[in-house]
Amino acid sequence: MSLNLEGRIALVTGASRGIGFAVASALHAQGARVAGLARDAEGLAKAAAELGADENSFLSLSADVTDTGSVAAAVARVHEWGGGLNILVNNAGPQLMPSALADTATDVLRDYLDVKLLGFHRVAAAALPLISEDGTGRVINVAGQTAATFVPNAGVTGITNAAVLAFSKYLAAEAAPRNILVNAISPGMTLTEGWLGKHDAMAAAQNKTADEVRAGMVAGAGIKIGRWAQPEEIAKAVVFLASDLSSYMSGGLVEVDGGLSKSIV
Repeated sequence: MSLNLEGRIALVTGASRGIGFAVASALHAQGARVAGLARDAEGLAKAAAELGADENSFLSLSADVTDTGSVAAAVARVHEWGGGLNILVNNAGPQLMPSALADTATDVLRDYLDVKLLGFHRVAAAALPLISEDGTGRVINVAGQTAATFVPNAGVTGITNAAVLAFSKYLAAEAAPRNILVNAISPGMTLTEGWLGKHDAMAAAQNKTADEVRAGMVAGAGIKIGRWAQPEEIAKAVVFLASDLSSYMSGGLVEVDGGLSKSIV
């Protein structure tokens, strides 16, 4: 059984670090030619170096997903570079900023939606006319588990992620007649650079170790597997959805959360 990703062209947004970098790395390792998009040009250069990729196998694209023109130019560049486009992974999004909804300025929610929901829409709208209709076409949207599981003070993130799930369902229905499969993936608590930094700060404030802070959060959230995810574990699920193994999946949601989403049942 083969993943059959050799030579396919993939665009990954938010690819300079965290889950996005792990996804770009995993797709690259399976033989895909990967275009990584992010605002951070320096971070993309570092990502390319870590992958050991040459200009033919990894394309760095510095672009802002809140700028429609910037997105359109970047997607066109991917198509020109690759001679086609098979896989889009929408991952770029803002960092979690804990706040109760009643204490959150409306502008904050607007900005979250602009970066993630509208950003996903801008990239998908630019990419869909270029994505192959030969059965290899995939759109994979990353929407965190706050869309379905209550996390205190994460309402803005949860609302944004829930909107992404609805967007994915509608886009899947519209893309299916063109033989393009659209699915969403919902990561749980994942050890990205941002979270690792937060854990260190929390540990210092509470006179604990970072491992103790993480263990407390695992227990509080009720994660059945009993630990945080590594970004590479999320990336493996994305690779599955990008591959031929997902050929009869469209409009679905793959939860990669260690059982977090079942903790409220």
